[in-house]
Amino acid sequence: MRFYEELGIIKPDVVCPETSYRYYNKDTMMLLPIIKYYKQMGFKLQEMTGVGKKGTCFYHETNFITKIEELTVEEQEIRNRHVAVEDWLNMIREGTMVVENRIQQVSVKFVDKKDFYFKEQEFTYDYKDAVINVPWVNYLEKNNVVITGAVYLGFSSYQEKFEGKIKKASIMQEPIGIINPSLPRWQFGGDMMACVYHIGPHETIDESYEKIIHWAQKNKYICGPECYERYIVDYWATQDTDDFVTEIMLPIKK
Repeated sequence: MRFYEELGIIKPDVVCPETSYRYYNKDTMMLLPIIKYYKQMGFKLQEMTGVGKKGTCFYHETNFITKIEELTVEEQEIRNRHVAVEDWLNMIREGTMVVENRIQQVSVKFVDKKDFYFKEQEFTYDYKDAVINVPWVNYLEKNNVVITGAVYLGFSSYQEKFEGKIKKASIMQEPIGIINPSLPRWQFGGDMMACVYHIGPHETIDESYEKIIHWAQKNKYICGPECYERYIVDYWATQDTDDFVTEIMLPIKK
């Protein structure tokens, strides 16, 4: 009660001058259930200063409209977090399945079309710098957007990437929540792709490129020219590079 009084939510009806005891009449005490209900609805105590004052119901209407707007923002933020955590959990499970079952054969699949935020950057084959990408994180934060799921790197030529000659990469991730229309987006997918999981350090990823190139030649597929790497388990999840799982994805056609 004293705390509510200090915040100006309620005040005693009588204060004994000799003992400083505070006395509250029935009407004041009846404000307590209202205050508790406001707390249940998410109102902070500091937002309840007008609860006990005389006035029209429009006071409550204004408060409730403001609170609904705040809760809508909070609801979206919670939904974004839930999606991001669930996607990360699914990547860990995917990576674990790949490692435990040594899934490294080439497969063909149709990749659904998605819009990704992206940013083209210099690429020097420093995978840690490319995946734990500070400029990319700062770029997203500056533009007040949120992303989910794996980091993708897109390369304009799979052959140059395989040969160690590529100089540029586009980092990409899937947006969630409210889309910022002013940011450029990459339309990824909508193609048949040859895919293979690479298990282990990124520095040995050429072995998996060689596997998928030979497979395409044997099966008379034309690859690329671009390629993509999807980092499923990487530096974001572990520092043990032997546990890394990366999916190489090459568009193909007969």
